Amino acid sequence: MKNLLIIFTRVPIEGHTKTRLEDFLSKKDIVLFHKNLIKRLVNELKSDKWDLEVHVTPIDKVDILKEILPNEVYKAQAEGNLFERMELAIKKALETHEKVALIGSDIYDISKKDIEAAFAALDTNDIVFNPSSDGGYSLVASKINLANKLNIDFKNKSMILDESIKNSNTSLIKSLRTIDDIDTKEDLLYNYFGKNVYFLSKDEIILDGKKIKLDETIFHDLININNWGNNNEEEENF
Repeated sequence: MKNLLIIFTRVPIEGHTKTRLEDFLSKKDIVLFHKNLIKRLVNELKSDKWDLEVHVTPIDKVDILKEILPNEVYKAQAEGNLFERMELAIKKALETHEKVALIGSDIYDISKKDIEAAFAALDTNDIVFNPSSDGGYSLVASKINLANKLNIDFKNKSMILDESIKNSNTSLIKSLRTIDDIDTKEDLLYNYFGKNVYFLSKDEIILDGKKIKLDETIFHDLININNWGNNNEEEENF
């Protein structure tokens, strides 16, 4: 059986997607940014080595995504919180696929090599994670049913990965390199500049000890994902 990569995403709708960026970008620009990010992600991660599905919410608005990615396999996310939906998606996928990897749509610095590494690690492990620096994870891959393993009562969001590993009831777990998603304006500019920034105002930052004005060219690049680099080329973490 072929392996499967699932991309979880909200349909880009004003006021309902990437809302933590609203202190930096307009709702219209956030929608455009998210569309560009999803389109890039899907095109970057397509491979004849695995199937790819896009699981969306709300499914009745999926035509918004079909306008930019008309040829993908779209499925509705199940009911429940995020972790319940992830568990159910993986459980269902394992009925037809040997290994399943699941990621969100708000990751920029991920490539086919990361997906290949996750599937390869499942040869000798039950579960694989790509951690994120906030204590969560940006990818989970599995060859076993994860029911009641991901959906636990997290007392501290910074301990999501640690608690998930403790709750997994298996020692066959591998963590690969850290890959962060894009939630905040700081995340956005980190991926663009390749370095952490400090905001002085909405359009002025400190980078390498120097003040930089965020002009129209930079905002255009940010929204359209132009001139971005890959910034997390770390060695695997064991």
